[in-house]
Amino acid sequence: MTAVDELKEKFGNLTDEDKLTFMKSIMPSFCEAFRKNPPSMMLFCQDMMKSCGVKMEGMMKMMVGMMNAGKG
Repeated sequence: MTAVDELKEKFGNLTDEDKLTFMKSIMPSFCEAFRKNPPSMMLFCQDMMKSCGVKMEGMMKMMVGMMNAGKG
């Protein structure tokens, strides 16, 4: 089993709250990787949306809704 497989298995065993906490803690590393390779961010987002069954149009509407909700 690779280190990535082990991490994936451990992540899957976390509670939803712990998953979000973990994701927030590693976000700076994601940002740094995407800063070094900007096209990888679009590919990552496309893969994520595909694996979640979300279409780009739906994602854009959701993001606009979230931004508008934060203004009020």
